[in-house]
Amino acid sequence: GAEELELLERLLGLPGGNKYGVQGERKVPVLQTNNGPGLTGLMTIAAHLVRQARKDQLLGSTAEEKAVVQQWLEYRVTRVNGGSSKEDTRTILK
Repeated sequence: GAEELELLERLLGLPGGNKYGVQGERKVPVLQTNNGPGLTGLMTIAAHLVRQARKDQLLGSTAEEKAVVQQWLEYRVTRVNGGSSKEDTRTILK
């Protein structure tokens, strides 16, 4: 979770320095923000970082593209979660 989001920050060219935590048994990522409540969930935080980097095209341009991106992010969270071994993750992604 948090490691992936830090990597995403770097790949997007963001300066980094965001404070991440986890919440609950499933260790759901949380981004602590300076202005308002924290953001919860891998998909929510990833989309926020993409928008912050002004690279909205990565989230899709058309309604269909946006739906496909959302689908893959949901797949990541529901099927490729941290509980899987690296080998399981490779098999799922193939």
